[in-house]
Amino acid sequence: MNKIIFILFLWTFFSCGPEKSTNVFQGDLEEFVVDSLSFERKKGVGFMGFHKTTIRNGKELLYTKQNETFQFFDVRSGRRIDFLTIPTEGPKGIKGRAEVGGFLEDDMLLITNSTGNTNIYFRDTLMTTFRREMDSFANGRYIYLGDARNSFHSLPSGNFELTFNPFEFMAIREGRDGLDLSFTSWIGEFDRNGKVICESDFLAPYDKSFGESTQGGKLVRMVEEGESWAMFPYSDSLYQIKNCEVIQRLKLNSLSSIYYFPEKYEGNKNSGRWVKPEDGASNLYLIKDVSTGLFIRFIHLREKRNETDKVDLHQKMVSKEVTYLMLIYDEDWKLLAELEQVYYPGTKFENLFSTSEGLFINKPEQKSEDEYEFYKIDLSQFRN
Repeated sequence: MNKIIFILFLWTFFSCGPEKSTNVFQGDLEEFVVDSLSFERKKGVGFMGFHKTTIRNGKELLYTKQNETFQFFDVRSGRRIDFLTIPTEGPKGIKGRAEVGGFLEDDMLLITNSTGNTNIYFRDTLMTTFRREMDSFANGRYIYLGDARNSFHSLPSGNFELTFNPFEFMAIREGRDGLDLSFTSWIGEFDRNGKVICESDFLAPYDKSFGESTQGGKLVRMVEEGESWAMFPYSDSLYQIKNCEVIQRLKLNSLSSIYYFPEKYEGNKNSGRWVKPEDGASNLYLIKDVSTGLFIRFIHLREKRNETDKVDLHQKMVSKEVTYLMLIYDEDWKLLAELEQVYYPGTKFENLFSTSEGLFINKPEQKSEDEYEFYKIDLSQFRN
């Protein structure tokens, strides 16, 4: 009897390891490719940055924004359905560039820029124009909006959030750091007349070594089902935002070793470049997979460079081997899986998005100039 108890004890001891090492799946992203989808692309068009979906005339469409032109695509066929170009002059035009844009809850298209000029359109009709309140954000200096695909988010209330980036590229010429580590107004909520409803008041989780970082201020955002989330590129901390306040802060788990190192400036005040360590990681995307309800965190994990005799910036970008990591979490942000995807020299990661049809990531190899090909990823096996 004692021998049986001892055997049961050993079995229990060795089978009950740490939860994240026994329950988290690790593998390659391409193991979960179930289909592909091609989007129509005009010849001569290079980069296509997909934003998210919108409903137009009862139909789900995915849209891109390139300068002042929005293109709308069928999420099932990939065919281009419509396009809209925002004028930069004339009675319907926006003053300055159409820097950031997206759709409000009632299909109104909002266009704004870092100077505060804002237009709201319904289809091609200009409904209203105004200048956003922004003095409290700028604090006497020019302040940029965040990434064009990740700066604007509509809220169920009819208001909208904008994300700001305080990095100043010209600071190096004045002998100071470009990223203001005392900055707190990362997120602002505005009504449809441009009035500030609230602004955030939290610091980036960085030490002084990140003061030169050009990427550290590019806050990664997600607003889904009325819940607003944010991550800094160089941190595992996830912030839940409500009324511009941090109501919850989580540390997202990972099995893989993730190292955050800031870029360093090499050169003098008149000429130089920022260099990121090859093993330096950064958060790129937060997405909710529509078909499964799972949360996706997408990371630039590491890279291998081959810059011999490479002068052209585009060549440098595609001459690298870059490893990305997709981390999959449940609705409570418990880690379920880690999936790696490598883009080898000559290929480049550009897009990750979710529609009612599934989760999509651009294929490393693109065979045609007039078709933009994507893998369809099925994560349903990780759903409880």
